[in-house]
Amino acid sequence: MAALERSMAEQRVQMNALTAQVQELREENAHLKMTVETMAGVIKKVAAGGGGGAAPMNAGTVNAGMALMKAITSLAAKEDTMCTLLEQQSSMTSALLKVAKTTKLTGPGKTGKKAGKHPALGVVRLDYDYPPAEGDIDCPASFGYDLYYRCVPGLTFEVAQAGKFTEEVERNFADAIKYLEQKGASAITGDCGFMMAFQIPARKIATKPVFMSSMCQIPVIAAAFDPNDVILILTANGDSLRKQKGFLLDQCGFEVDSKRFLIRGCQDLPGFDAVAKGEQVDVNLVQPAMVKMTMDILEKNENIRAILLECTELPPYADALRAKTGLPVWDAITGCDFYINAYKDNPRFGINDWQEEWDEEQDEYEFGKNLIQTDKEHLKTKANHTVNKSLAKVKGPKKNDIAKAKKKLAKKQNPTLGIIRLDYNYPPAAGDIDCPASYGYDIIYRMVPGLTFDMAQAGKMTMDVLKEFKLAVKWLESQGACGITGDCGFMMAFQPIARDVATIPVFMSSMVQCPMVSVAFDKFDKVLILTANDKTLKPQKDCLLSNCGFNVDDDRFIIIGAQDVPGFDAVERGEAVDVPFVTPGMVKLVQDAIKKMPTIRAIILECTELPPYADAIRQATNMPVWDAITNADFFISAFKDNPRFGLNEWQMPWDETVDEYQFGSNLTEAQKKKALNL
Repeated sequence: MAALERSMAEQRVQMNALTAQVQELREENAHLKMTVETMAGVIKKVAAGGGGGAAPMNAGTVNAGMALMKAITSLAAKEDTMCTLLEQQSSMTSALLKVAKTTKLTGPGKTGKKAGKHPALGVVRLDYDYPPAEGDIDCPASFGYDLYYRCVPGLTFEVAQAGKFTEEVERNFADAIKYLEQKGASAITGDCGFMMAFQIPARKIATKPVFMSSMCQIPVIAAAFDPNDVILILTANGDSLRKQKGFLLDQCGFEVDSKRFLIRGCQDLPGFDAVAKGEQVDVNLVQPAMVKMTMDILEKNENIRAILLECTELPPYADALRAKTGLPVWDAITGCDFYINAYKDNPRFGINDWQEEWDEEQDEYEFGKNLIQTDKEHLKTKANHTVNKSLAKVKGPKKNDIAKAKKKLAKKQNPTLGIIRLDYNYPPAAGDIDCPASYGYDIIYRMVPGLTFDMAQAGKMTMDVLKEFKLAVKWLESQGACGITGDCGFMMAFQPIARDVATIPVFMSSMVQCPMVSVAFDKFDKVLILTANDKTLKPQKDCLLSNCGFNVDDDRFIIIGAQDVPGFDAVERGEAVDVPFVTPGMVKLVQDAIKKMPTIRAIILECTELPPYADAIRQATNMPVWDAITNADFFISAFKDNPRFGLNEWQMPWDETVDEYQFGSNLTEAQKKKALNL
């Protein structure tokens, strides 16, 4: 209903604007018409022999003047007709909008139920106040959804760094988690990376996902790159992070001493010392130094393939690093988005109008707000609300530099996803990984001749198919792909091969998300994994364990197959799936599983043909749902400009057009002859 109303309202605004333009044109033409009429009068007068002794005009001039007059008259008539049509369309839209507001309109993709609340993020704050820049986790403007903050009296930076609570602070911490959940937070994080030490107590209290540090992203990022590739981790202070070695290894699978991870602190950058002082950081002063330091590091280590910004005050510099290095950059904001997106309606497919749209307004927050007076008296820090907005924002280009900037920016294309396809053709539904309309960015497909479903399921390729597979990976990267995935979850078996060939992140299955999902919940909570056929997933046990840290035998993961859902058997037959027909059965399958196991807290859709049902499952269960699309979005987000903060206009916006793809496109004639299903 909301989508229909919005669409019609937008149409009406456009028509009103067009009407105004036509009216303006009519006024201009009226003036022109008066001028021409005057000219025509003069022409007639001269042609009749009058006009103050002027020489008579020739017949050609007279004819030209009369023709011009006739054209203006005709144009005016056309304008009248256009205005009449616009008025009729405007009246029709108004009537439709009135009907939409007073009736319960339902149909394909409509739920007919009251829209649920838009997801919100809860942030546990240190007992430490400072003026955050845009992009900082403590700045509400950094996010595209609502924020709830709760300060923990007594939880100072030093306490977080030590990783130990007093009994009083632990009680305050527990109160903060409970408060944020009661307020409606869909997920909870912290405003300091050292809170990772409190990940376990936090997730014992919460029923929603908890991720106290951006380091929770490490297992997923690491899985996407070859073991010889290096991930650069930028932090406020490198020495301080190394002291957290034990916590990071236990909670994030992050080995501080591993050669895969290069840790560098920003404590010596000009202007960044304001962070340690609790003062406002001059982003425009720090940013060039941040970029230079990073470029110097890259020059010395050519194996660096990705960057993670550990400190919650570093996201303001993410876009500048993306623009300059061309590498993917993850930070505290990409981590938050990963968890919140699992609750959000995907507007491109699935059911619609089941969730309220975000009103794009953030509530004002002052340090210590949401605390009772007694708790406020226990705060160690006094509020500091002085903010110099000119320091918090990155300055844009001057007007006379716009043309020059556009030339440079044209080289920065919007990120593109590369998808390796099986030698298997079928009609994909919207939401399916093989449907280009499932994404909010460009897609490139490349089919691998001879790579059948049976071969992927077995996890072994013939030498000829292996050669074509490697060529496909190289070709996708050469065409500008920023990340590569596969259109079948069983391609996870080929993850090591693909990432060995590629220099960009490779994530061949949605199961790559498993470690980042499981770390956010208590060890007694369960994660439901929905697959097309549970009997075929379990034989992938060793592959899933070695390539994405997922243990099939871990009783935290409940694997259920959808093979018996009415209508879903079309997948096995390679036929078009009737999504509206299948959706109720898919939802019931999940609801029945939750009834049997009430400790299920999250859902992962393993099969690449299951995302069309994600929204319906989110609505019915109020649980986070991850799938192949959220997986792709997570990796692509590390390459995308974040329009809410940091450097802007460095990347060309997506044109929102999807290129047509025909099965077998992008292959040579010789390769097409090898295909089994062309």
